[in-house]
Amino acid sequence: MTRPFDPRRFYKEALEANGIFAAFGVPDSSLSGLLGYFNATKSLSEHIVTANEGGAVALAAGYYLSTRNVALAYMQNSGFANALNPLQSLAAKEVFGIPMLLMIGWRGKPGEKDEPQHALVGPRTLDNLRTNNFPYEEIPDTLSGAKEAIARLIAKSIQNNTPVALIVPTKTFLEYKDEAPQKIPPAILTRHVKLERWRPSTLDLPLSRELAIRCLVGHIKSNDVTVSSLGGNSRELYMIRKENGEGVGRTFFCIGAMGHAFALACGVTMGFSSGRVFCIDGDGSFLMHVGNNAILAGVSHPNVIHVVIYNGIHSSTGNHPLMIGRDDFLAMAEGLPYKQKFLVNNAEGLKRACESTRGGALVIVAVNNLVRKNLPRPSESPRELKSKFMKCFVQRSFL
Repeated sequence: MTRPFDPRRFYKEALEANGIFAAFGVPDSSLSGLLGYFNATKSLSEHIVTANEGGAVALAAGYYLSTRNVALAYMQNSGFANALNPLQSLAAKEVFGIPMLLMIGWRGKPGEKDEPQHALVGPRTLDNLRTNNFPYEEIPDTLSGAKEAIARLIAKSIQNNTPVALIVPTKTFLEYKDEAPQKIPPAILTRHVKLERWRPSTLDLPLSRELAIRCLVGHIKSNDVTVSSLGGNSRELYMIRKENGEGVGRTFFCIGAMGHAFALACGVTMGFSSGRVFCIDGDGSFLMHVGNNAILAGVSHPNVIHVVIYNGIHSSTGNHPLMIGRDDFLAMAEGLPYKQKFLVNNAEGLKRACESTRGGALVIVAVNNLVRKNLPRPSESPRELKSKFMKCFVQRSFL
């Protein structure tokens, strides 16, 4: 079989045969036929259309951490730049080293006429991958060749702990035609619930970020795992775990990829059902990619609890203002499709929130601006932290 490929056969004979079952990404016309097949046949635990490309990379990273299986993150080459933050600061072999297969639609390929917005990125697509030291191959013209290319890339990805890329020009896939009605994601059908406010009207904020995390740690059970966003959240959580004489293996410290901690946590849930996944996030981080959060709140596994520490500032970089008021922040949260939403500003409220939900919840913790100086950084390398975290999960292999 030669290009253009039948999407069903390509998936079965080239992707599924190489152990690729989960796919996350932003649609591209070069991949349209294959994505149509995904939309028609895959469950929401196997295929999520994200709001941006970085969210797809974070989902693929979390999925690998809990399943040890490589996921597909798809995007157009113009969207590759949006994915570079989590690719460079999280997945790259120089940091945590997380295998994944990128499928990149090649618009503006040299020698092919295309729209003017692709004139710059098209000829530089391969250079961008080489600059970041990500192995890549252009998809071959035959189905057997594509299967072999994907097998080579996945082998490199696992052996070298690195993202790899399959480059896909236009007109690679036939249109996928399916008579079944289009599936509507549950998020579209979800009735939004109101934010439960426990002591939210008072200006008294007895909790600092550190005290909030200390309180939260007291309610995280031994069978739960935690994902913490970069900066003070991770450093304080690391410090508290060490002070308590606890291991840090059940926490993934997301030291890079700002704004993508929740997407990574949702990826982790795809291979973890024996406990809850707590995502400890900052308000600035939460805002960076709230579009992805909005999607994932409605379609993610119900055992994830998204805890957002709200102080209205970017405290890790010098207390710069968030530039959105508390009332507007809360109004935005009201519209997100979490199954439960809580606003708390003291230890008792946080305790009640943790005890009232198994998952699928957003917990906003309003805190003051007191921050301890000279917070410790993890003494372990990112690779060591990744290895400790992955030991929490029973190895699952679909190969």
